[in-house]
Amino acid sequence: MSPWKWNPERTQGIWRHGPAWTKPFAAAVPWVTVLLLLLMLHMVGGTLVSERGVLFDLPDSSGLDEGESASLVALVMPMPHETLVFFDDARYAMGDETSASAFAAHLEDRVSKSDRKTLLVLADRRVATGELMKIAAMARRSGVGSMLFAEKRAGKADE
Repeated sequence: MSPWKWNPERTQGIWRHGPAWTKPFAAAVPWVTVLLLLLMLHMVGGTLVSERGVLFDLPDSSGLDEGESASLVALVMPMPHETLVFFDDARYAMGDETSASAFAAHLEDRVSKSDRKTLLVLADRRVATGELMKIAAMARRSGVGSMLFAEKRAGKADE
């Protein structure tokens, strides 16, 4: 007892209100919130795609796993009189039949050796749609399961 005849009230923290049986549940609420947040981030994290673009599923394919990254990458660049495809440090001209068939053969060889059947096509926005469809047809015949078409990323000065 204090000399002023006043006893300070002992508080029970922020959980002092309510019936006694709710106090353990109230103490667990922050931990449940953290677990739900981690679960939500885990569920959303598996669906993110590493490149911006539009995902095309080719006919008769098993589809693309959203968390999968593409191991086969082709860069498509338009030139004044032809469209060039850069794949595995080699250049292929889509207007030349020999070069296009060499690209298809090289793509088929790489697809057969790869466990991932996803082709990422980085295309400049000036590439004709017909050229992209020609590449998609070659990829389908080569055994590619899914393709991800994306624009070639522009530098900060171009934006």
